[in-house]
Amino acid sequence: MRARLVLTLAVAALASAYALSACRSAAPEVAGDASWTYVGDGACQQCHADLAASYAQTGMGRSLSRFDPATAPERFGPGGAGPVVCASDGYCYQAFVRGDTLFQRETRPELPGYARVEAVDYVVGSGNATRSYLMAAAGGDAAHGEYLTEMPLTWYVERALWDLSPGYRDGNARFDRPITLDCLTCHDARPAHETSQNFYTDVPLGISCERCHGPGSAHVAAFEAGGSPSDPQIVNPAGLATDLQLDVCQQCHLTGETVYAPGHDATTYRPGRPLAAHRAVFATEASVEDPVRFGIASHAERMMRSACFQESQGTDRPMTCTTCHDPHTPTAQLPADHFNQTCTSCHGPSAHLDACSRPAAETVAEAMTGDCVSCHMRQAGTSDIPHVSFTDHWIRRDPPPSTQATATREDVRGETPFRLVNLAAGGDPPSAAEADAALALATFSLYETQHPLTAYLPRVARLARRALAAGVERTDLRVVLGRALLEQDSLASAQAVLEEAVARDPAAPYAWLWLGVVESARGRHAEAAEALAEAVRLAPRLTESRVRLGTALAEAGRVGEAAAALEAAVAQDPLRHPDAWTALGAARLRQNRVEGALGALRRAVALDPRLAPARATLGAALLASGDLDAARAQFEAALRLDPAERSALGNLGLVLARQGRTADARARFQELLRLDPTDARARAALAELGP
Repeated sequence: MRARLVLTLAVAALASAYALSACRSAAPEVAGDASWTYVGDGACQQCHADLAASYAQTGMGRSLSRFDPATAPERFGPGGAGPVVCASDGYCYQAFVRGDTLFQRETRPELPGYARVEAVDYVVGSGNATRSYLMAAAGGDAAHGEYLTEMPLTWYVERALWDLSPGYRDGNARFDRPITLDCLTCHDARPAHETSQNFYTDVPLGISCERCHGPGSAHVAAFEAGGSPSDPQIVNPAGLATDLQLDVCQQCHLTGETVYAPGHDATTYRPGRPLAAHRAVFATEASVEDPVRFGIASHAERMMRSACFQESQGTDRPMTCTTCHDPHTPTAQLPADHFNQTCTSCHGPSAHLDACSRPAAETVAEAMTGDCVSCHMRQAGTSDIPHVSFTDHWIRRDPPPSTQATATREDVRGETPFRLVNLAAGGDPPSAAEADAALALATFSLYETQHPLTAYLPRVARLARRALAAGVERTDLRVVLGRALLEQDSLASAQAVLEEAVARDPAAPYAWLWLGVVESARGRHAEAAEALAEAVRLAPRLTESRVRLGTALAEAGRVGEAAAALEAAVAQDPLRHPDAWTALGAARLRQNRVEGALGALRRAVALDPRLAPARATLGAALLASGDLDAARAQFEAALRLDPAERSALGNLGLVLARQGRTADARARFQELLRLDPTDARARAALAELGP
């Protein structure tokens, strides 16, 4: 399998044909005219000050914020520093506060002089369960936006501890995990995003009023013209049909492999419209049917399995999320018996559902004095986030016992492919071809982001080809088909598919990017550079295209152009691409710009001290500068990281020979010939050294 360039694409397709037992309504949509625009929370606060102030204290209102040491729940030891937490790859992390800023420091025990320190720019999470942290990189273009990435440490509130961020135990992304639009939108209002993995021109703080009520421009205009504040030109979720109410919540509280309808992304859902018309959300069948394990954002899906929910549909009091939860009021401010009273309203002595029959209680009233939630809703760790204890919203008469807060990802490990099912299906069913397209896109997303099992790839190719042959025309589907073929080393077929994609949709930057990747894999570097240059033109913020373009130009011998492309890449996204800094250093070295090469290569090593090619190329630049001792140290470091790094072996042999250590030099050249018997320079060096 080829080494993968992981890019989370904004895929789009219609829903396929599996749904949980949500009651779908034929009621008209209440979503407003397309001309309605978003006005921001400030406009809402002018008339709804008390409600807005209360909402601002809820978990949703505090879902994205700046770090404030005066209100922060995090705990630190002496000197304002937390404990050191180490990942399995040897990197260790520590959070600390200086002034009013939170930092995270990265070190390695075997590299005493190494430390990378980054400041926290945003806090993700209300502090009810976790607080994770984002850093922003803007390069020299800070006025126009920033690249957001996740940081390695998270504060886990319930257990009051620092530990690696969710997913980092399975693979340490260090400071480089891109914050995609899907991720940010569920913690934020409507961030402004340019085509890229993670470049934003506007990052509001917290989930806004209009995420649930829809764009407010017409409502504000009507009220200013003397209309009623309850006019129909704003969405009141309480007035929607049950299914549409649930959809408002499920835009964030239903997660999986998300596949958007054509022309949509995470920011374009409008409250009052069916979620199934906006996206399909696929989960593994095993996770959907699991009676015990659940995800941190599975609330609605689990609730809809409850008898409470199912039996209430069709009555005058259908159960929804807001039956129990007031989105405008912090949970801590609710009366202590709030949830019990909610249960009593349906299960009490005069209620319309079966009354509580708690053992040892002589009357229904006595039975209802117990803690309903603790008896009928499990408290347990989630399957995707460690160190948290969440409430399973599948309400059952006799649920499995609650467990300690433990998390596991066994559902996305192993050698058996999973079957995906769509949790957001509803409304008019898609055609068989549309269902194939959606499933192909979701399956490739599962393969790329969670379960890299090659058995998925033939399935993706089969579904995509069948959908395209049946008349589905989607650029994202052609891109995923091309990538699945690339992963299977079917380079000629992948190239043909991606060439067809750019011919049909020449304004698709991801299609040009992946065509360039395939051309490079085939050794056609000039052609790759043409495709990648077009990707850069169409999406200048997609830094991965610039990095690939620089590499292709260097391979094609166009070193000056390569250096320019790589300089542009690291200028706009300076913290996330040590490979680009390495390639830039190599290009400058080929131009005899030794000082410039040293600067770029030292930057690469500072970002990733375990990147063997960066160490080897830095050694070459130091050798060119005449600093033999420093060059030797870098070559030796490169070989500790990768004993088969051939350029480091050969250059270390040269340094040792110049320093008079003939036997050691001979050993390095012999090792190089063992790795590559055709290396003429190593053979010539051995001949020059003599027996």
